[in-house]
Amino acid sequence: MVNVTISSKRNPEVQNIILHDIRITTWGAIQVNNSDFFPSSFQIKTKEKIIYIDPVEVTNAEKADYIFITHSHPDHFSLKTIEQIATSETILICSKSVFKKLSKKNYLVKQVKPGSVIILDTITSESIAAYNTKNVFLWIKAHPKSKKNVGFILTLENGIRIYHAGDTDYIPEMKNLKNINIAMIPVGGDNLTMNIEEAAKMVNTIKPNFVIPMHYELGNSNDVTTFKNLVDKEIKVKIFE
Repeated sequence: MVNVTISSKRNPEVQNIILHDIRITTWGAIQVNNSDFFPSSFQIKTKEKIIYIDPVEVTNAEKADYIFITHSHPDHFSLKTIEQIATSETILICSKSVFKKLSKKNYLVKQVKPGSVIILDTITSESIAAYNTKNVFLWIKAHPKSKKNVGFILTLENGIRIYHAGDTDYIPEMKNLKNINIAMIPVGGDNLTMNIEEAAKMVNTIKPNFVIPMHYELGNSNDVTTFKNLVDKEIKVKIFE
């Protein structure tokens, strides 16, 4: 069992990146265990849809068409945030652990597991395994395979494929990933996710057009620089400043 305390420490300035005519937005930093932390929380806005992945502590945000949640740790899943951005028509797509917490709420919820494929109007969602192979303490894993946590591949209406890995090590299932345009990859290490070297090796294997590092401590800016230097030059690394 890994205990995480989280509080809001968002930067007031909303940060955006435009890739393939898609606007990707984050709201800055959160605070986890007294450390400023770049989370795994994103808004993806296309011409037709507003999508969130692992939304936590967003501010003044647009209402969601779809909300994707990889697992139930509090830096990925926030009922308070969902209440801010969900409407009666919003569809939530989530792993088993999140579904259990949402089942008593009045939301439209679809439970997924690794290997699930869901077609949502103009968007296709594929759920990919996300788990640890390393122990965080003794024999305990922060994200055991048995929990059936997920990452997501979203194929958008314009054909762009976005991969959000969730919290995971470099696992065998990733070697089957193909035709990824934008990859959102955790580089936090500490036996919670891939470390810098593993994340770069994984990215160089699946070869997306763009990669956005996430889930790292903001005080360790050298980690992100090292990651960028290890990634093959033809892959563009996009870092929210």
